[in-house]
Amino acid sequence: MITAELHSWHLTWRPAQPAAYIRARLAQQATAEHQTAAAEVAEGWDEQAASGPLAASSPDLVRSVLDGLAEGLATYSARQAELGLDDLSDHSAAADMAAFLNRGTGAPA
Repeated sequence: MITAELHSWHLTWRPAQPAAYIRARLAQQATAEHQTAAAEVAEGWDEQAASGPLAASSPDLVRSVLDGLAEGLATYSARQAELGLDDLSDHSAAADMAAFLNRGTGAPA
């Protein structure tokens, strides 16, 4: 198992103290895994809830992002209109996008 583990690390050199090297690498991996798990807990990450289509474990965050998107689209549209590059159709792409995002996230409208 040790040989297989070392081989999977694709070392191009041979450690002078293989056991110490293995301990150090495994400790680094354990620390990295712990930090990742701690960050996911701190952020409220829920793998099951986040794995669905357009699902979110934090609807308030989604709402905030959508509000920012709507504000950005409105600002962009206003700037395009000032430049004479506004949408000449009677169809609002920004409204369609906002409606789609609002119905698919589970976030309160």
